[in-house]
Amino acid sequence: MRRFFQSNITFVFVTVLFVMISAFFIGQTVSGKEDAEAKEQEAFYREQENKLLADTRAFLNQEGYYNSGVTLTRVVDSDGSREYTITIHHSRIDRMDDFEKQELKKALGELVFVSKGCSFCHTFLAY
Repeated sequence: MRRFFQSNITFVFVTVLFVMISAFFIGQTVSGKEDAEAKEQEAFYREQENKLLADTRAFLNQEGYYNSGVTLTRVVDSDGSREYTITIHHSRIDRMDDFEKQELKKALGELVFVSKGCSFCHTFLAY
């Protein structure tokens, strides 16, 4: 009788162990696919961000704001939405009135990439 219980306990233990191992590997397969998707999406956004920075700098140089400081910061929410802030500083921009700054912001707004869940804000840093 004792031998019967030992063999049953061993069988149950081995079965539970196999179920847990199977669940672990199935979970890893799913998370591996999600990780690959997230990496692919992050690579897409990284490329778009780099292009946005390059386009912004080129535009500012073309408009005569040479050697402007341009930074891009982002906040990514848990739902995947992104808020970008493009901060620009140049001494000529500091001397502009509010209307001219708004016109420049409007022109810079034409350079942003369009993607679902992304918002952009341009700010001018004063010296």
